[in-house]
Amino acid sequence: MRHASTILLLMSLPAIELSPVSPLRAAQPAWPVPAGAAGLPATCRCPESARGDVVLPYVIGKVPLGDVSYLAKAGGQPDTVVRFSPDGRRLAIGTFLGRIAVRDVYAGRAVWGRRIAEGIVKQVDFSPDGDRLYFGEQSVDGFLYAADADSGEIVWRRRLADDLGTSPPPPKDSLYGIYQLPACFRLRTLADGDLVVLGIHCWGDHTKTEAMTRLCRVYRYSPEGTIRWAFPPDGPMPLGLIHMDVDRAGRRVAVLAASAAGNTPADYSYRPGTVYVLDGRTGKLVGGHTFGPLKPHFEQVEFWQSVSVGPEGKLASLGLHDGRTFLVDLDTVEPNKVFAFGAPITISGVPVSARSTYTHLAPDRMAYFQTGNSTVPYVGRRQHVVAPPGPHPWANTIHAVGPDGRVRWRYRSGHEYQNFSTSADGRWLLTAVNRDDERRGRDSGAMLFDAHRLGGGSAKLVYYYQVEGLTFFHADLARDGSALAVVEVPYQDPKTGMLVGSYQVHVVR
Repeated sequence: MRHASTILLLMSLPAIELSPVSPLRAAQPAWPVPAGAAGLPATCRCPESARGDVVLPYVIGKVPLGDVSYLAKAGGQPDTVVRFSPDGRRLAIGTFLGRIAVRDVYAGRAVWGRRIAEGIVKQVDFSPDGDRLYFGEQSVDGFLYAADADSGEIVWRRRLADDLGTSPPPPKDSLYGIYQLPACFRLRTLADGDLVVLGIHCWGDHTKTEAMTRLCRVYRYSPEGTIRWAFPPDGPMPLGLIHMDVDRAGRRVAVLAASAAGNTPADYSYRPGTVYVLDGRTGKLVGGHTFGPLKPHFEQVEFWQSVSVGPEGKLASLGLHDGRTFLVDLDTVEPNKVFAFGAPITISGVPVSARSTYTHLAPDRMAYFQTGNSTVPYVGRRQHVVAPPGPHPWANTIHAVGPDGRVRWRYRSGHEYQNFSTSADGRWLLTAVNRDDERRGRDSGAMLFDAHRLGGGSAKLVYYYQVEGLTFFHADLARDGSALAVVEVPYQDPKTGMLVGSYQVHVVR
């Protein structure tokens, strides 16, 4: 990659801590202002930059998060969430070790921090005015909290386990036991100050449908912690709800129903493999669309966290494990565009696909889709095939689709892309990346794109910021595009047995 040595040298320099003066002064360092940038948000990226310009990442600071070596040695990755305040001056961090903290991005200091009793911090988000921080945990209680963003004082908390049930604490040596506890699995604040929450509780033997129990529900809370509505209205759904998204105005809520369980009635009115759309104001069901399996290669429909609601609440982007992606009309609840980016193709007589992992509808109405590694559908059932005989042509690719449904640009670097974040105007696009190459080893970091530059994906790439370990799939971009936060997690090198990388957050301009 061009300028790689320069980037690596810059990354090795110690982070600069600014003097602990007022946040306003600290947030505006004396960097040169590019021509034409007067009055724009402070940023080291020239708004008139073009392909070939040298734009380097600037490390504002690194925030160590604690010791997770025991988890890394067992092959796990610590759940971690990061979120910038609306003005981009503060960063909230929730960790696998049960710590929640708010930091002043530019002064390099902690504003406040606290630790929950027993569990992990699963979700964080600020109120629209930045005065309040909401965060949710995965624990025996599954608490949802509202805290004062300046002091950390808890304003209210609600126990999701009262509705979803609870489970006993997992054994200390259980790697995944924490995920069988009730959780605030998704949290989004709205422009009017309300928040929409997806609560889940799934426990049992995940390898057998009949041995699992699932209870999931979507809630809309007022800023005072009062439930305005809950879906389903008659109690938790005995299905696995894997993800939810809502537009900022709260017009529409899209929910993915992924998995049945032993407690799912055979005649239950809600079905797996379905996107359900709710009226965000009332919580009433607008409709649902059940996707059919892509036979003969797939026998069922599966999702990951792959639904995104557009800024107007009229459209959603959605991806399936079979590689198909969709744009769904949220009023008719029917797909109006279908893309076969990662759908199976035949190579040497073997079907090869690339699952659709994450999707995102940006504020400028661009739709972004990601496809993962090349895989063979149901490889476990094929005794003589252990790996794809060749790569899927659209594996490990970012696909950018315009409002007219046409692909505007693509980008591919050999990495597996993880999630998207965009600035409020849709110009700056962030994704966390990982690559595991037998010859080159592991290579991870974050890629920043200027989506408004002319040209294809390579022209839009502003920089690649590398980390020593792996990146977790939760990252964030300040709304004005001025800074990004990426989570680095350690891993155990399979050849040396040594841990590589650290558990920390990188804050970068």
